[in-house]
Amino acid sequence: MTKPYKGLLFLLLFAALSVWADEATKKSAAQNAKPKWYSTDTDGKPRIHLYFFGLKRCPHCREAKPFLPKLTESYPWLQLHQLELMGNRDNINLYIKMAKSLGKEARSVPAFLFCEKMRVGYGGENTTGAMLKQQLEACYQQRAQRLNPMPQRKKTE
Repeated sequence: MTKPYKGLLFLLLFAALSVWADEATKKSAAQNAKPKWYSTDTDGKPRIHLYFFGLKRCPHCREAKPFLPKLTESYPWLQLHQLELMGNRDNINLYIKMAKSLGKEARSVPAFLFCEKMRVGYGGENTTGAMLKQQLEACYQQRAQRLNPMPQRKKTE
């Protein structure tokens, strides 16, 4: 090989390794990032993040899916993340990581993760759905109080 071709080959190899290293760094950073449970909107009000992990073939997941849009309609402060596990390694890894961060195992679906809690299973809108609503509302109220604490009254004598 002549000298100019060796230089070009070296340059191409270096560029390819740089791209590969950059992608590996991005993936590593994403995998080590903490789950996003809360955020704030432009007005400074809390937003609660709800992660729904499911499978297309899971009957309980299919039953829960129509309930999810109702939640976002009822609660404009709710940020829904619907994550299909079938054939999606990134979603599987996220489910495992989030469950592990809560001291749980990612074993079953449907799974609802929010407010640093994990709830698995779905029995219907009147049971599981009502429980999810109650817990989401309580979480939202707690976040709102943390962001905007009530001023303490001065004692009068």
